[in-house]
Amino acid sequence: MSAPRPAEPAFLCMGLLVSEGVDPGALLDAVAGALAPVRLATPLRPFRHTRYYEPEMGPGIRRGYVLLEGTWDPGDLAGIKLRSNELERAWSRQGRRRANLDPGVLNLEQFVLASGKPAAHRVYLGQGIYAEVEYVFQRGSFRPLPWTYPDYRESDTVSFFNQVRAMYRQHRRGRP
Repeated sequence: MSAPRPAEPAFLCMGLLVSEGVDPGALLDAVAGALAPVRLATPLRPFRHTRYYEPEMGPGIRRGYVLLEGTWDPGDLAGIKLRSNELERAWSRQGRRRANLDPGVLNLEQFVLASGKPAAHRVYLGQGIYAEVEYVFQRGSFRPLPWTYPDYRESDTVSFFNQVRAMYRQHRRGRP
């Protein structure tokens, strides 16, 4: 029989989709106020993988990823997603989102995103939130899975998450 034990604290990352005209600095300030300051961020770049979000967010959507300060209990992921949903509502205009915020927890073995949408490969966490493993760490790098989103498959995105994992590894060893 296995003995239950608490999960090791993880790093909290977030994927951002930002509508044209939204000030990313102001959005990240709002994220800092609701969750934690940003420790590391990618530049925003055009999001061209799908037009799924355009009817709601308009054209010219930009994509970026951030690492937030501190460590987080992975068991809190559903609550974190609910807080990010509140931020999305606060940044909405006339019932349309201008920011899409997708939090996830990262540890040495995996990166797990939160979602409000059920799917066969997602595990229900509670409160209407599901977890999806985006990457597993194998042979020296994070590796996408068959359902991993196309933008998370890009080499510079995988490199960002590998960089965050290296930072997490240093953190676990007691080095900043």
